[in-house]
Amino acid sequence: MKHEVPEDLLMAYSTFSKIVFKSFDYSRTELPKTSALILVFMKRHSQTRAQMSEIENKSGFIKSTLTAATDVLVKAGYVKRYRTDEDRRAVFIELTEKGNEKAGEIEKSMREYVNEKLSVLSDEQFEKLLDAFSTIKETVNILQNFER
Repeated sequence: MKHEVPEDLLMAYSTFSKIVFKSFDYSRTELPKTSALILVFMKRHSQTRAQMSEIENKSGFIKSTLTAATDVLVKAGYVKRYRTDEDRRAVFIELTEKGNEKAGEIEKSMREYVNEKLSVLSDEQFEKLLDAFSTIKETVNILQNFER
């Protein structure tokens, strides 16, 4: 069965994300936006250790941006950067305990912000939004398994 995707669906997630996070004040994280997002990305993907190229591929950050943001995290003691003897070209970063805690703080701040933004929705609208995101998560899982 061939499925037709409505034109407005292609931009719906991007638009939603921009509207919801547009005015999030990353300065409250005490980190630049990209550095904060890297910490959250690693925590959300249950990765205390990840190869830089893997983060680049999965997060969409370009290498130079990722490197600069990681420099900030290393200096702050939130991650360690290292190479292994098996492959000296591969660069890994690892969340420190301090980094894991900071990621949790950032997630909490973001969640509180989103809850505040979405408080304008009625209970019915909020439930519909949760149902839609549940469906999106299921679809993402199906597509990820299909790609393997």
